[in-house]
Amino acid sequence: MKIVKILLVGTLLMSGCAHISFSLSSGECPPEFPVKGNANSFIYHTPQGLFYTRTKAEVCFTSEHAAQQHGYRSSRH
Repeated sequence: MKIVKILLVGTLLMSGCAHISFSLSSGECPPEFPVKGNANSFIYHTPQGLFYTRTKAEVCFTSEHAAQQHGYRSSRH
């Protein structure tokens, strides 16, 4: 888990991405980054998804498209 977060930090710093952010300490995403991503499974959850409220985000995206561009796939629920 720690290695994944280090890799995410490096990726964000090197790419200067404006469409990706880290989650808040509560596991929620800032309002301008509503799509929750799980860095271990590379699955993302949208606010309309069944498990969105139960998901603790590790990374947040501005849109589904942004999540997909970073190699994430949508939740099946």
